Amino acid sequence: MRWLPVCVGVLALACAGHEAGARAASTTSTAAPRTEPVEAEASPDPEPEPTIEEEAVAVTPEPEPAPDPVATLMAMDGSESTSIGGPNDGRIEGAIALPASGPGFRSNPRRPNETAIYGTVEMIQALVDAARVVHEALPGGELTINDVGLPEGGPIPHHGSHRAGRDVDVLFYLIDRNGDPMPSVGAFLDPRGRGFDFRELDDPRDDHLVRIDLPRTWRFVQALLEGPHADEVQRIFVVEHLRTLLLNHAERARVPRAIRDRFAELTCQPSYPHDDHLHIRFYCTAEDMAGGCEDSAPTY
Repeated sequence: MRWLPVCVGVLALACAGHEAGARAASTTSTAAPRTEPVEAEASPDPEPEPTIEEEAVAVTPEPEPAPDPVATLMAMDGSESTSIGGPNDGRIEGAIALPASGPGFRSNPRRPNETAIYGTVEMIQALVDAARVVHEALPGGELTINDVGLPEGGPIPHHGSHRAGRDVDVLFYLIDRNGDPMPSVGAFLDPRGRGFDFRELDDPRDDHLVRIDLPRTWRFVQALLEGPHADEVQRIFVVEHLRTLLLNHAERARVPRAIRDRFAELTCQPSYPHDDHLHIRFYCTAEDMAGGCEDSAPTY
């Protein structure tokens, strides 16, 4: 039969066409590669605009330091105070208060009269300056200043003088039984310069032996007699046996003879012995005399 080859050829062509179509379909149906979505970078938040309250905040300046009372005192002119009358019957105008403390000194917190811290400019300056000299030459001790005078002068309890702003009591510099400087107290000192800080009077167990600190006490009076107000120192009242101890110390220390003689001339023992403090009196200045100031005898 002659039809068989034709059929086979047709079938072969059909199969080939089907195969080619399948390949084409397979090629055209392949999916494109998948891409991930890209996220946009976040932009930074804008800086907030300052508010009206923030713009209006004022900067508080640092407070100015308080003036140094000692520096203020030392810059004063003597004419700012006037001593009138005598030590036993006078008064004062424009009195200057002793600072509570300063280099090498303190105002006695246990003074008999709390408000008795006033005197002339010259006297307060002389005390503060002499205490500074001791502090620099022999550091460690401290001058304790007792009664001076009242704000307007006049009578003061426990004193016959101290009325015109030119008298002051200072306690002796003291050392303890080990020879170390200690805060001064009103201890009565014997001819060897020894005494007791009794503290509680009804308890003998707390009595402490003290001695006069001769180097510092002498250096203080020497500073007074060599300082800017040396010519205004009139008298130093002290018990005789302590006066002798001080002069003997000055001689051993080879203090110039002129200073020792000046101290010997100015010092004396009054009727009240003054064996627990020095009582120092100053002369009237020329300006004070013009205002009615009177020096008491004796004068030198």
